Amino acid sequence: MVGLGTEGQRMSEENVRMVENVTRREPLIGRFDHRLDPKRRFTVPARWFGRMGTPSEVYVMRSLSRERCLDVFAAADFDDRLQPFRTRALTDARLASFLRELSEAAELVTVDTQKRIRIPDDMLSYAGLQNDIVLYGTGLHFEVWALDRRPKPDGSEQARIDALADVARELNF
Repeated sequence: MVGLGTEGQRMSEENVRMVENVTRREPLIGRFDHRLDPKRRFTVPARWFGRMGTPSEVYVMRSLSRERCLDVFAAADFDDRLQPFRTRALTDARLASFLRELSEAAELVTVDTQKRIRIPDDMLSYAGLQNDIVLYGTGLHFEVWALDRRPKPDGSEQARIDALADVARELNF
């Protein structure tokens, strides 16, 4: 299969698959327990890595949920979130302030050939990441938690499923 790119240029099958992969990312759902290696890296689960579009770079940021964890986005997904700001006025002081703060909270990091990410030291410290970590898939990104700081289930399994069902209904899931 060959498609047409911009200005009618022909695209190879590989490029068509890459474009399709970017435009229809699969959600990241689940939990993975990991341990930071001696160089303070962790491996992105293979299943998630493919769903993220096999990125060579990811954005790591302090979570905007106000919890002491980190959010990891494929660079393309993070860039998509910034897209609406491209047409805003350069005189928009609130936007400029937001983007400065976002720049303080986020960092673009390289994913090595073994699918490992090295989180910057200041972010490791912020989230309390030392050895054992937990990754939670949350849609188009995942969270990185220190094992001892992760959200802990409350109540019985049935009570948690009931609460999950209630929220799912409210969110029209």
